[in-house]
Amino acid sequence: MSEVRAGSAHGFTLVETIISMVVISIAVLGITSTLAFSLKRQSDGLWQSKAAALGTTFMEEILARRFDEQTPVGGEPPCAPTTTPCSPPAGFADGEARSAFDDVDDYDGLDEQPPRDESGVPMAEFSGYRVQISVRYPSAAQQAALGVTGTDIKVVDLRVTPPGQSPLLFSFVRANW
Repeated sequence: MSEVRAGSAHGFTLVETIISMVVISIAVLGITSTLAFSLKRQSDGLWQSKAAALGTTFMEEILARRFDEQTPVGGEPPCAPTTTPCSPPAGFADGEARSAFDDVDDYDGLDEQPPRDESGVPMAEFSGYRVQISVRYPSAAQQAALGVTGTDIKVVDLRVTPPGQSPLLFSFVRANW
């Protein structure tokens, strides 16, 4: 028979076991936190791409319209102080139905939730989304930076707010030529 000496016993002590459990717990907590963050953010790409698609749809619709109510179809000649004056910078929207929007100014003040297409039909794939549009002439500083006069361009700010998310802002200009 072999004898087991007190100093040669194999296994873990109680202190080693507790330290191992603490180290494993910290590692599991770190992994769990990382997974929770990833799962929470996994749909960001989906709603961002849907918001961008919705913004692009509205941007294309707006850019396809005339610059101003006074601009003839085809855009020539553009409205100007020396020919036909452009609409004043205040009071853009003139109360037309969405299906009758024919110039950029008509979109000023548009606020839709859910967003609607050009015919006024709600876009089912974007339920819960909100679209807000403002149209304005550029400020004096913006005119100087861009090298344009007051009636050469209009700035369109398009805000798309996905459900439960922060809004995305799309700004673009529509030129008077």
